Formats: sequence, structure tokens, C-alpha cells
Amino acid sequence: MSETVQNIPEITELNSSIIANLRHDLRTPINAILGYSEMLLEDLGDLEPEAIALNQIVIEKLSSIQKNGKEVLATINQMLKQENQDYSKDSFSKKISLLRSKTDPLIATIINNCELIKTSPNHEEEDFAKDLARIHQSSIRLKNFLIDIERFEFIVPVENPHDISNIPIKEFVDTRHPKINKPVEAKNITGHILAVDDNENNRELLHSQLTREGYTVTTAIDGKNALEMIAQQDYDLILLDLLMPEIDGYQVLETLKQDEKKKHIPVIMISALDEMDNVIRCIEIGAEDYLPKPFNKILLRARIEASLEKKILRDREIQYLNKLNKELEKGREVQLNFLPSQPLKIPNWEIATFFKPARQVAGDFYDTFTLPNGNVVLVLADVCDKGVGAALFMGLFRSLIRIFSHQHRLEGEMSNILATHQPLETGWIGEDAQTNLVHLNALQAVSITNNYIGNNHGDLGMFATMFMGILNPENGLLTYINGGHESLYVKDTQGNTKQLLKSTGPAVGMMPGMKFNFKQFYLETGDIVFGNTDGVTDARSMNREFFRPERLEQLLNQPYDSVATLVNTVKDTVIEHIGEADQFDDLTMLAVRRLG
Repeated sequence: MSETVQNIPEITELNSSIIANLRHDLRTPINAILGYSEMLLEDLGDLEPEAIALNQIVIEKLSSIQKNGKEVLATINQMLKQENQDYSKDSFSKKISLLRSKTDPLIATIINNCELIKTSPNHEEEDFAKDLARIHQSSIRLKNFLIDIERFEFIVPVENPHDISNIPIKEFVDTRHPKINKPVEAKNITGHILAVDDNENNRELLHSQLTREGYTVTTAIDGKNALEMIAQQDYDLILLDLLMPEIDGYQVLETLKQDEKKKHIPVIMISALDEMDNVIRCIEIGAEDYLPKPFNKILLRARIEASLEKKILRDREIQYLNKLNKELEKGREVQLNFLPSQPLKIPNWEIATFFKPARQVAGDFYDTFTLPNGNVVLVLADVCDKGVGAALFMGLFRSLIRIFSHQHRLEGEMSNILATHQPLETGWIGEDAQTNLVHLNALQAVSITNNYIGNNHGDLGMFATMFMGILNPENGLLTYINGGHESLYVKDTQGNTKQLLKSTGPAVGMMPGMKFNFKQFYLETGDIVFGNTDGVTDARSMNREFFRPERLEQLLNQPYDSVATLVNTVKDTVIEHIGEADQFDDLTMLAVRRLG
């Protein structure tokens, strides 16, 4: 029990809590009587038929012990019910007198049967004699405890924790082997079980029963010992007593469930306290199950197997997820390899980028690379959806754009080609026709990529919003297609918006044969082109508030001495906005500035 009564005469009433603890202490010896007699009967039942016949009298006596022990338990349960009622000293003594009148004959029969069994030849076998002695001692302890309760002279037994505090952990491990060296039936479910109980008989009983079932069993003598052992060893299941000195089962359970590495170990509480409040509290803390003492062996086996089966399934799930995460991490590394390892270096130009996927792999991408004639390709894109599917298409889109921008050439006379294909609104403003043709040819990569995706993968419904620009670094001429992407900003040195590079066509890959218009303009010294994917403006905080385009514009409407500073400012502000919330979408930014 949880407290020690020091001044007996002062106790005049017993409340429901004390009665519950008394019922707990009465059940503890009954647990040993029933458990050890059942094991002895099993041992005898496994003998050869001739040996069983020779031990028939012992079997009958053990069966009688079983029967009488169950009757004692039923009587105690009936007379000390789980009722919220208090007893005065006199009324409770009368109830215990009645209880003794019903149970004394039963307990006397148990003790007498133990004495008779001692005279059998099996008494010479060490394990048999040891378990029979536990039955005998537990019966006497139960009888004397009932006498003490009736006289109202009981004290609640509490072991002194200081007597065990310095014992090495290795000495707590019970290495006793099963009593009968018989082959254990193959089990689909096995595991290492830690049994925690401050009562030696209970520890021995659990160890013996469970090792017979094929489990590896280690025992701990109290809560403090259990926590030390759990910290040093992995267990598949913990059987945990509730009432223990110094650190009780509640504290062990709470400590275990707060440990990220150990909290998934299933715990079955085993206690002679059977009040529903105790059961509920343990389940709320995180116990897998709760069994009252004396426990039914078959029920205990079923609960253990169910708990271990859940753990096995969960361990397999964790292994699978770890394997999957490793594969996704490889995918992330491959995907990052698709992106430029560092910003492209161009004389008199500055390029800055930022990329942060919401998951291991992303659908966003950017690219910057140089064509053979020295013109620079700028790409910023967002493949629909997220995760692995989007990442696979991200690689496909990126590769197709790179390949087709290098290889495709429109056929015919230059003048006819340029006359047939004109930039929207302004027509050709580029002073050099050859440069205009280079830009036009490279931009054909968008149309060809669209047709390839639409024809070959249209049934998947995958597409990408995409900005693709061709920049002449010599004079700042930029020719671009915006395929359904967020508008890019063109800012002057003071942060004023000079223009928005709005959509000039649909998203890429929706269906083959779609038309993509393009535009052309010059970047002047100090001008900045800034683009982002919608993951920036759609970033959500813990209270699900969006970052919003207006807030991004406030950041952009300021002068910056470099695009690196601009990109870092936006990045830091967005990440601060997200805070502890999950990142909703991939974050990608691309910024280019003309220095001279």
C-alpha cells in the first residue's frame, strides 16, 4: 500500500481508498497461490501417463488448492466491493469477521493440502518444493493478514527503498530457467519483456510463466530500478506494477511516455488495484492495457501477444518509413544536383537564388545557364502538386528546357522568321536581328516541352507554371515567356516598380498545340528582376494566416544594394512568418540585377 499507519489507535474509520489498498494487499498472496499451483499442475500434466498416475494424489491436492484459492478470491471481491462507502472501526471489524468465517476453512484446506503434498516424492525436486513453499507461505500470510485486519492492528507493509538503492542493476536480472526443460512450441510472436514488481513472488511467477511461453524475461524490483534498466536496454514490452515504494507505476509510466526514444514501448499495467479510476488514469497516461491481479494466464498471454503484435507492426512501419526517407533523401540529393550549385557568374550582373522544398523533394525549380553564343537563360517554374510525382516531372521539365533551348532552330530566312514571330505589344526592339533570332529559337523550348508533356503524359494532368527568359548580358535585352506563372517584378534602384512581367501564355504541359506569346524589353543599370513561386505568398503561419502578395511588395518596395540582400530579406521574413507551422509549399526565388 501507499502509506504506513504508524499510530493504530488513532485510526477509527476506513475510507474507500484504504479499503481498495487492503483489497490490493489481500489479493497479492492469492495471486501467488493461484499462479504457482497452476504452474505445478501444468508440470505434472506434462509427465508421462505412468508418472501422472503415480502423482494423482498430488494433482488432486493441487486442484483443491486452485479451487479453494478461487473461492477465497471471489469471497474477498464480493465482501470488499468497489463501493464509495466508508466504514467505522466496529462495522469494518464485523465485516472482516464475517469474511474470516467464510475464508478460514478454505485457507486451512489450502495449508493442509500443502502439508500433505510435502510428503510426496516430488517434494525432493528443488523447483517443485520452492513453488509449493511459496503457496504455503502465501496462505499463512493471507490468514495472518485477515486476523490483523479484523483486530484493526494492521500496518501497511512498505519496503525500505534505501535497502536496495545501492544494489548493482545486473544483480536485479533474474536468470532462472524454466522448470521443465521441454521444447517450447514455435511462436509467431516473441520478444523481450521487462516485468516490474516489488513483490518477489509476483516477479518469480511472471518470469516462470512467460519464459515457458518462449519470451525473454527480465525482472526489476521497483520503479527506480525499472527506469535505470529501460535507459540502458531496449524492451519489446513492459509489465508494470502500480503500487511500489519510492517510484510508483504511475511515475514510471509518465517518465517513459515523455521519453521520445522509449515512449513507443507498450506497457501493460498489472495491479491488484482494480478501481476504474486507476484503470482510466493509466490508459490516459499511455498504458496499452490494464490487468487486475490475480491475473488470468490465458488473458495475460492474449494481451501480451496483442501488444507485441502492435509493436511489431509499428516497428515494421518505422523501418519502412526510415527506408523510404532514405530513398527520398537520395532523391532530394539528385534533385538538388539538377539545380545550379551556385549562382551563375556574369560580368556586370548579379544573380541570387533561394530554394527550400516543403518536403524532401519538390516540384519547384529554377535554372540559370549560358547558351553557346553567350546569352543567358533564366528559368523559374512550379510543377503542379507536391512530393515525389511533382519532383519527377520537375526533373523532366528542367531537362527538356535545357535540351531544346540548345538544339532547336526555326527553319527559313531570318527576316521571314522574325516577321512571322513578333513580341507582343512592342514588336522586335532588339537592335541586332541575330540576337533576336537566338532569343526566339531558345524560347521555342517552351512550346516543344509543352507538346511533349501534353502528348506523352497528358493523362496524368501534370503541368508547370513557368517563366523563361533569354538575356543578352552585353546590352541588357531580355526576351521572355511567362507561362501562367506569378508576375515577376522589375524594380529600379529605389525599389520602384518599373513593370510587371505578367503571364503571356498558359501553363506548360496542359495540352499540346497551345500558343505561347513572348515579350521583349531592356534592363537598365541598377534594374532588378525578382521572381518567386506561389509558395512565398501562400506561406502560412501557425494561425493559418497567408504571407500575401501585399506583404511581399512591401519588402520589394525598398532599395537594396544587392539582390543577395533582397533575396535573404524576403527569405528570412517568410520563414519567420511560418514559425513553427509546417511549410505549406516549396519556396523558390530568383533575382537578377544589372550592375553596369
